[in-house]
Amino acid sequence: MEISLRDVSLHLKTARKNKVNKISKANKLANFASRFIGDSFVALDKINLNLNTGDRVAVIGPNGAGKSTLLRLMAGIYAPTYGVASIPKYALPLLDKSILTNELLGATSACKAHYYYVKARYGQLKNDNDNVDDFVKKVLEFAELEAVKDTPIIQYSDGMKARLIFSLYTSAIYPFMVVDEALGTTDAYFANKATKRFDDFVNSSSIFLLASHSEDLLRKYCNKGILLTNGRIIYRGSLNEVLNKYKNL
Repeated sequence: MEISLRDVSLHLKTARKNKVNKISKANKLANFASRFIGDSFVALDKINLNLNTGDRVAVIGPNGAGKSTLLRLMAGIYAPTYGVASIPKYALPLLDKSILTNELLGATSACKAHYYYVKARYGQLKNDNDNVDDFVKKVLEFAELEAVKDTPIIQYSDGMKARLIFSLYTSAIYPFMVVDEALGTTDAYFANKATKRFDDFVNSSSIFLLASHSEDLLRKYCNKGILLTNGRIIYRGSLNEVLNKYKNL
């Protein structure tokens, strides 16, 4: 399997003032004004990247660097404004975390929505013999949320939300996977159970990208890295090299 981005740029329509205020608070040193063209924000700028089978890539950079945006592009949520992206159809979709703030949506409805989204977009799920009810049952059992399956998710604790997100996300396995954070805030018992499942999840992939603030997770699952600042890849190499470069920014 091979994935490539050639001179890929992504411009997003946005409210200039709100975007500058939001990102500049995260990284006051960056010159964000230069990243606007009219009312568009240059989220990614001339990205060149080649990935091959066996690559486990850490996506590293400060807040506002473009890590999550790059993963969304790799997952097919965004299409390049310029350049060419050669990405396989069966990339694991990033989960829409807006379900966490929906005032009405319960876990059962969220599971069904994710099931139909993946089926419509990619045509299959892992071990695709399950109907939607079987899928929901397995996700809720692993997350240990059966007793509150119809309670609005917005009322869940942070730990409960993290369990649901993790269980939903790892319910599908594809050759090319992108993960924006992994285990979230969970208790020690669930973290131990989830680690085994995540190990299997990563090992089943041909190409894997991970953005995480946890250096331990990056070191465990990745063998190389890319460093982003201001929407550009400024360094790539072994994981140690990229982490050291990031720490010296």
